[in-house]
Amino acid sequence: MVSEMVHRMRVIKCPSDEQSLTNKAIVNSADFTEEVKYVDISPGPGQHYKFALEKISDLPRGHVGFSLVQRKWAILSINQEIHVRPYRFDASADIITLVSFETDFLQKKTITQEPYDSDEMAKEFIMQFSGMALTVGQTLVFHFKDKKLLGLDVKTLEAIDPRTVGDGKEAKTRNVRFGRILGNTVVQFEKAENSVLNLQGRFT
Repeated sequence: MVSEMVHRMRVIKCPSDEQSLTNKAIVNSADFTEEVKYVDISPGPGQHYKFALEKISDLPRGHVGFSLVQRKWAILSINQEIHVRPYRFDASADIITLVSFETDFLQKKTITQEPYDSDEMAKEFIMQFSGMALTVGQTLVFHFKDKKLLGLDVKTLEAIDPRTVGDGKEAKTRNVRFGRILGNTVVQFEKAENSVLNLQGRFT
């Protein structure tokens, strides 16, 4: 069983650029048991954000490292105290079948006409982030091959509706606010309005 204990922890910067690209919350491996894969971050009353964990040994205990993009999304400030609770996804209800991203360069001033193949991007995204926790409105950083960094805003998430499973009919999907992606999740990229990103592929 995953412990439901709430940890009082403090926000720090992500230790490295490489770890920022994981889009995970970075913690000391001694602060959580091996079975804890996800956490619910609560910076204030009624505020809850789901993150996958990356555990390392060289991070101060009692702290959580977040990238600038993550801190902006969850409205976190350096040294802020937050409540962190281990979280377990519902295996039957929280598996995302489709995610669509509004896509743009992370650096808005980037100007290039180099094509970005959305089909290749989808395969690479799943390779990098299978098992990731996603929430509608969340922003992710995506390093696709050796190209410019992309910012991905989660636009829509679809998951299997558990109420339609097991009645002999084809299971239906429903829009959800959060969930986790797996290896067979369909990933779609849509170019953000006014973006100069040259996005090409079946789902563009």
